[in-house]
Amino acid sequence: MPVDLDDLWDELGRGRIIECRLHDPAFHLDGLQDGDTIYIDPRPAVLETVIHELIHRRKPRVGERTVTREARRLIARMDAPTMAKWWRQYQRVKRTGRPVEVEP
Repeated sequence: MPVDLDDLWDELGRGRIIECRLHDPAFHLDGLQDGDTIYIDPRPAVLETVIHELIHRRKPRVGERTVTREARRLIARMDAPTMAKWWRQYQRVKRTGRPVEVEP
């Protein structure tokens, strides 16, 4: 299930990304995809989390392990200018929101 960055770039351009702290009593969450909205906790590795959640939004039936592996593969292949480009676009489309409490 290879995903390419061009496909995810279009997905990033759609916006609906909210940066906020995420609290879940059962799991450690860096990001959460809920419908068309993605929530990103700003504390951990933001770009990998953004890529991870974009894959979930683009490919909703793909399992967690596959999405994690694919996100890590894509991040590892990014050079510094590409990472900077993605970071700038993330900064443009993200909004800041209130903390999200995830129900168990």
